[in-house]
Amino acid sequence: MIPNILSWLVFLPLAGALLILAIPKENKNVIRSLAAGTVLAAVLLSVLVWISFDRTVSGMQFQQLIPWIDLGFVQINYEIGVDGLSVPMLALSSIVTALAVFASFNIQERVKEFYIFILILLTGLFGVFVALDLFLFFLFFELTLIPMFFIIGIWGGKQKTFASFKYLIYTGISGAILIMSFIAIYFVGMQASGWTQSTFSIPALAEIYANPAAPEVLTSGIRGALFLALFIAFAIKIPVFPFHTWQPIAYAEAPTAATMILSGVLLKMGGYGLIRIGIGVFPDQVARFATLIAILGVINIIYGAVLALVQNDLKRLVAFASISHMGIVLLGIASFTVAGIQGAIFQLVSHGFITALLFFMVGALAERTNTRNISELGGLSKSVPVLAGFTLAAVMAAIGLPGLSGFVSELLTLIGVFGAPADILPAAAVFGVLAGLGIILTAAYLLWAVKRTTFGPMQEKYSTLKDARPMEYIPMVGLLGLSLLIGVYPTILTDVINVTVTDILSRIGG
Repeated sequence: MIPNILSWLVFLPLAGALLILAIPKENKNVIRSLAAGTVLAAVLLSVLVWISFDRTVSGMQFQQLIPWIDLGFVQINYEIGVDGLSVPMLALSSIVTALAVFASFNIQERVKEFYIFILILLTGLFGVFVALDLFLFFLFFELTLIPMFFIIGIWGGKQKTFASFKYLIYTGISGAILIMSFIAIYFVGMQASGWTQSTFSIPALAEIYANPAAPEVLTSGIRGALFLALFIAFAIKIPVFPFHTWQPIAYAEAPTAATMILSGVLLKMGGYGLIRIGIGVFPDQVARFATLIAILGVINIIYGAVLALVQNDLKRLVAFASISHMGIVLLGIASFTVAGIQGAIFQLVSHGFITALLFFMVGALAERTNTRNISELGGLSKSVPVLAGFTLAAVMAAIGLPGLSGFVSELLTLIGVFGAPADILPAAAVFGVLAGLGIILTAAYLLWAVKRTTFGPMQEKYSTLKDARPMEYIPMVGLLGLSLLIGVYPTILTDVINVTVTDILSRIGG
């Protein structure tokens, strides 16, 4: 094992960005090659972490702790580590970003800046998924904001300025709520420890909040307020209704590669944070608000599906589908069962691969036809059969066809919801039935969209379209193959997350 492998993984993309900074902007192929080499190296390191991760022990592994800021009354450390929740997210981040880099080789405008922003973004993503200090978590969380703002604002569509600023405002609000929550958690934690500890360490704070030296400080009202503030911050990122309005416009206007990362990985920071910090520090409050979380999850599933049904823009349709699918994560968390939380984590990974593939396919079709309007398309399977075939396969994965990853995540979540403890989720069966209705709606709007796009009569102007280019097979085969792999052999993922899920439930009495 490479010493301090997590630090190498986190800062490798940043080093690649600095190298690209030194290359003249005219050398576009050199820049592309260096960006590709950097992300492929990141994939190898994340795979090495996956292989070396001990699946038989609970707790953090590959930890690194370096004193960083000491102001007397506050200590902030460079504290990182991974468990069964983090490891899949690192693999997801590196793989989706790497495939997005290959998918962006056709970008010609300001190539140097584009790849610098992508690599900085990847450092932020890695940092979020390994940070064990609240302040460090926040720094990496905010680091992902600026690169994506510029990527949407520079390389986006016709409404790129509006979309980028809406993304900036909503994510900025999320970050502001998050840092205020972290500061409050820190100060309340200091008091609860009897003024013996002043730490931003997530594991240390979890222990303080679970076994306070001054329990009178941690009243139910204070715990509830701190958790709800955290929940709102992460709900904006997921996004959860009614904090979702930034997402459809950002997805629609972002370039294809950016949308792959935005939908495939960036959203997952919200779900990850809710599990890592929400359940990690406030398990009792997650149980207390389980019904609210489940209600919001069901609203996400059905609301996103209904709005997707009326979309004419393919990209906006997939955007609302993404909102719907993230509701499954909330339901899994609210269930407080092994299967439910497994399903939530599985959905974070599965949705990452599937939605990245869907957005890539939409981008590939739109590039050739110069439109994303479903009403203007049709019969594309005749002129671009490979692209049409992969589009259909992506849709099948999204609706949960057995053998693909979407089926496993939805099945685990529904099993968890129907088996939820009655004292935590009293109306569990109702939530399960409503979630099932949303999944049926998902099949309706996605199959309707693919039918009208790739089947039926074809307009003459589409008869000479070029089918998939060799470079496009890399993201298509890679993303579909990974969905198929964890769909046919889910143990490859559940083995990694099992011990962590069991540990989470043991701490919350599940």
